[in-house]
Formats: sequence, structure tokens, C-alpha cells
Amino acid sequence: MESSSPEGQRTAHGGFRRSYRIAGSVLLALTICAATLTLVLVERWESAAGGSSELDGAGGLGGAGSPFTATMYYVAGNGLGLVRREIDVPYSADPLLRARIIVERQLERPPRRLLSAFPTGTRLRAVYLADDGNLFVDLSGEVTTEHSGGSLDELLTVYALVNAVTTNVHEVAAVQILVDGREVDTLAGHIDLRQPLTPNLTWVMDLPPPPDGEPAAADDGNQPPDESAGEDEPGASAPAPAVP
Repeated sequence: MESSSPEGQRTAHGGFRRSYRIAGSVLLALTICAATLTLVLVERWESAAGGSSELDGAGGLGGAGSPFTATMYYVAGNGLGLVRREIDVPYSADPLLRARIIVERQLERPPRRLLSAFPTGTRLRAVYLADDGNLFVDLSGEVTTEHSGGSLDELLTVYALVNAVTTNVHEVAAVQILVDGREVDTLAGHIDLRQPLTPNLTWVMDLPPPPDGEPAAADDGNQPPDESAGEDEPGASAPAPAVP
């Protein structure tokens, strides 16, 4: 049997090394392409999902400028409908930040003689704005666990938020409420929240603001609720709107 020459062995070994280098180069190129494709897909997914989010309390109101007059929705003292009230809030050209400001103000203590549509302790966790104009508002669990229940109360909670955002942020077409980062069927068993909701002013009552000289809002957050809410208030004896 003939043995291969040293020169032939060197040639064979050199061929193997070249093959290894080529395979390594191909593998590196494939890895770079895969990483680039992943980054592109992630960017597209974030863009489709609305891009950015604003967490409750994160970063304050950076980017907000001079105030503008916003329309908020509170529950009438008799609990039978929503009442519009105008307040000054910081303006931002960024619709996502503006939506966050509106939701945070809507969750604050209501003006005197009116009631909040939201259970005590309800907080804004995040907001997400999609390219199609749907805004996703993520609220804390208190909005369900502390809710009083009842179809009308639940309806007023939902549409106080939906109406406030769509009225003041024209880039928003509809609002879907999330709870603790998850989609929910309802808040208290009545109003379907499985898709974004458009504004509905059916349950808005036309009640005038309090007379001049009467405080429009509580002096501080520790003051107990006004027991006179609903007394001598125009429309206080109006029948409750029909609930679908």
C-alpha cells in the first residue's frame, strides 16, 4: 500500500482549513442578517403597537407646556348621569402625553357637588396609542375590585374616561380600558370592554357650574365628601337614562 506524501497531506489539511474558514464566514454572515432582521421586526412591532408608553408617575409631565381648557366628565350629585366641567390642564403637542394628562386629571378629586366616576385608589398605570387612533388605557386593579357595581355606575365609569380622552385628544378615535396590564371583559359585569369604545354623550346631563364665589373644588384631598351633593341642583330629580 502506498502512503501519501507529506506534500499531499499538507494540501489536504490546507483544504480543510479553507473549508472551515468559509463555513465560519457564512455562519457569521447569517448571524448578522438574523440580528438585523430581528431589530427591524421589533421596530415595526413597536410602531404598530403605538411606539411608546407613559407610565404613571414616570418622568412627571415633561414636554407639557402652557395650559389649555379641557372638558372633564364627572358624575352628577344624584348619580344619574355625567356632567361636563372645564378645567385648565398643561398642553402638549404629543397626543400620547396629552392623553396621559387628561386621564390623570380625570382620576383626580372631582369638583364640589359632583362625584368621581372612579373607585377610590384607581391609578393610571400606562397609556398606549396605536397608529389607527385607538388608545389603550391601563388602570390599576382598584377600578374593578373597589367598584360599586351596577350597570349605570359601570357605564358612567367607562364613558367618563372614553368621553374625556376623545373630547380633548382629537387624534384618539376610540379607547379600550385595560386592568393591571390585561384585557378584561367588563369592569363589573355589564359593559363590554373587549374592544375599543367610541365616545357616547347619551348619559351627559346639562347642569350649570356652581354660582360665582362658591368653591368649585375641595380645598384639599383630606376634606370629606360634600354631603350636600345633589341638593338644590337643577336636574336632581331627572329620571335615570336608559342603560343598554
